[in-house]
Amino acid sequence: MESHDVVVIGAGYGGASVAGLLAHAGYRVALIDKTPRAGGKTQTLPRKGYRYEMFGAVGIPATGSRFHELVDTLGIAERAPFLIPEGDNVAGIRYKATSGEWRAMSSPAHQTGSDTEIANLRRVFGATDADLEAMASMFMTALALQPADVEALDEIGSLDWLRGFGLSTPLLSQWCAILNMLFVVPVDRLAASETALILAQMATGGTGRYHVGGYGRVAEVCADYVVEQGGTFTTSRRVRRVVVDGGRAVGVETDDGFLAARAVVSNAGIQPTVLALTGETHFPADYVARVRELEPSWAIAGVRYVLDAEVFDAALIPVFSDQSWLDDERFAAMERGEWPDVPMLAVDVPTVFDPSLTPVPGHQVAVTQVFTSPDPRSPMADEAIRRSELVLDEVWPGWRVHVIRREPYGARHISRMTRDATLPGVGGEAVGLAQVVGQVGTSKPDPRTPLPGLYLVGCDAGGRGAGTHQAVDSAFHVAGMVREDLG
Repeated sequence: MESHDVVVIGAGYGGASVAGLLAHAGYRVALIDKTPRAGGKTQTLPRKGYRYEMFGAVGIPATGSRFHELVDTLGIAERAPFLIPEGDNVAGIRYKATSGEWRAMSSPAHQTGSDTEIANLRRVFGATDADLEAMASMFMTALALQPADVEALDEIGSLDWLRGFGLSTPLLSQWCAILNMLFVVPVDRLAASETALILAQMATGGTGRYHVGGYGRVAEVCADYVVEQGGTFTTSRRVRRVVVDGGRAVGVETDDGFLAARAVVSNAGIQPTVLALTGETHFPADYVARVRELEPSWAIAGVRYVLDAEVFDAALIPVFSDQSWLDDERFAAMERGEWPDVPMLAVDVPTVFDPSLTPVPGHQVAVTQVFTSPDPRSPMADEAIRRSELVLDEVWPGWRVHVIRREPYGARHISRMTRDATLPGVGGEAVGLAQVVGQVGTSKPDPRTPLPGLYLVGCDAGGRGAGTHQAVDSAFHVAGMVREDLG
């Protein structure tokens, strides 16, 4: 029988980070993932000499992030270096004006409030002096918030909060589209606290951090670090159940046997962990009821492309019109088949950051993303992909002749790789729990479950921020809790 201090289920960024932090603290850690590599939804795949992320990722903030704190704490910064590009092609936008004209905007990662950004906002969105003052007020308000102010925004929707600044329709469309892209939830119910925090991070730390070798590289190095500290990292090994004895979690049962542990930390998602891996009978009835009603984020669908030319001119390109951004009502219309003129589309182009991801100079790797239902059985993915490629035809005519590899994906692929479907209609969520009013801050699930010895980590518990930054933030909090409890 194998025995460890801590078993961590899932090597996404929450799991890999907390495993590394606990190994650094001197605990013997077993990290287990059902897929062949670390990184979760951001794992970087090698395919015929190319490397690319499964589903795309966003590095916000670019500097001063929890990722920087992680690699510095573990002493792995040289093995997982960051790229903070300074060129003019980090962030790009394609905006379809009411006239039907497509307008383009590209900018460096660190240009909030610069003369170049202001000129671009005037040209692309028709921003006036009053519009620019409204946007500046939005950023200054976010930067001035104290912790108590942030907590007060947990119960306010972001759309109402943004409208309070008097943004013009095009600028409101821009920020709603960006928030959809970062949080993958309806902007009317996205908690304003999360929006304010990300605006402050963008203003002080910029956007566009990437990891040399692929966005999932830091998770890979964290997993290696666990092994170097005397622990284990096992891939392609599924955890079948959390073993409970004497009223506490005492390990896990895998395909290959039982692993004993003083604590179990799950990055598999709160619903799969509680309802399937552990079982409802080990938790209070009101806790189980709460877990069942928790709302997931949306899923994403799109295509991973390998291109034989530099088709796209920026590393991250939101593509939208005033009808593209999504609140509850607009997303419900999409589910009924009533799509906007331009589906909210994001194009990630990691080779702009790291040209070494392609073996042929001048080739590109790109991943498109459109929002769809988290239900792995939903038919939305196919329609989303069809419509996204029609938009690409409009914005980048002739792009199709440059495609040398095309891999469509959707909610069922996300669920198969990372998050087991446990309840009807969920499983393919792109982030985890939706960061909506009623599910953030003090309303977010506690990383300490009611079952002693069982903890949650990742985007479902313990953290704030967009995407992977939230997961790493959670890992720091959970590592502290486990150390406090185990001594």
